[in-house]
Amino acid sequence: MNKKKIFIAVDTNKISRAKRIIRDTQTNKIKIGYKFGLEFFYSKEGRKFISRLKNQTIFLDLKLNDIPNTVRSAMKSLKDLKISYLTVHLTSGLSALKALKQNSKNIKIAGVTTLTSLNNKDLKEIGFDKEVNKLVIHQAKLARKAKLDAIVCSGHEIRSVKRVF
Repeated sequence: MNKKKIFIAVDTNKISRAKRIIRDTQTNKIKIGYKFGLEFFYSKEGRKFISRLKNQTIFLDLKLNDIPNTVRSAMKSLKDLKISYLTVHLTSGLSALKALKQNSKNIKIAGVTTLTSLNNKDLKEIGFDKEVNKLVIHQAKLARKAKLDAIVCSGHEIRSVKRVF
């Protein structure tokens, strides 16, 4: 029987808190994965802690956003970690998305759509001429074109994204 999988956010920069989250969420009923973001990864001992985890599904939410060569190099710099998922901003562009995917080996790449903190006014301020929902659909199509494995989006956008990705 295939167990359902969920990811638990380890939204802290404290190792003791991360250990407690992992310990307190262990179960045989469903498959648990752990999402570590920038706050934890860049903390003093965060990367070292992640490198020592054994038999865990790790989702590294770094939201890479750079040129193709840099995201390719970033992927290579993570090879010592046993991660299962890695995030990239879809605004990095098709070339960067493809470069990351081509170098990901067994790591699944999840494309991050427009950040949930941005609204239509914010998008206009930073130079986008599409409304949030239309931009997210456009980004989902880009993720499909780059053959990414997953998308991270707002719950409000799931129906739209499912139609194109």
